[in-house]
Amino acid sequence: MSYPAPTPWLSPSAEPRRSPIHGSGLFARVDLPAGVTVTRLGGRLVSDAELRALFDDPATGYVDTVSLHADVNLVLPPEAHDEGCNHGCDPNLWWADPFELRTRRPVPANAELTLDYGTVTDDPGFRLACRCGTAGCRGVVTGSDWRRPELRARYGEHWVPVLRDRIAADRG
Repeated sequence: MSYPAPTPWLSPSAEPRRSPIHGSGLFARVDLPAGVTVTRLGGRLVSDAELRALFDDPATGYVDTVSLHADVNLVLPPEAHDEGCNHGCDPNLWWADPFELRTRRPVPANAELTLDYGTVTDDPGFRLACRCGTAGCRGVVTGSDWRRPELRARYGEHWVPVLRDRIAADRG
């Protein structure tokens, strides 16, 4: 497995702005063709036990993570929260590798860049009221969305590795 850089990277073709979806989000500064890398996540790798300890420590504050493999999680640095993208049920970004998000289709300048959070987690307790406003909005994003056949078909191999592995195991 490759390892993340300690700090995230954001393409100069994207920038954080106030978002109509929620708080701040990432926006395309220019027209982007499909397949362009927009961001590379950085941070540190921790085990499930280390991650639970972070969540349980009240002094830690907000912790943003991505599960990569069984017992391997990426903890994003605090500044990454300011450059994160919001959820969208018809996202224009998807996973290209464990640390990289690329455009899924052409994105016009000034469009908000979104990622389907259902491709990120299998946490049974995860529930997010969706505000994306797309025609295909699911209303609620859950940690079980990776099981949905239509999402598996839509995203193919573009999931965080732990979910890609679980989907492959389900197929037998």
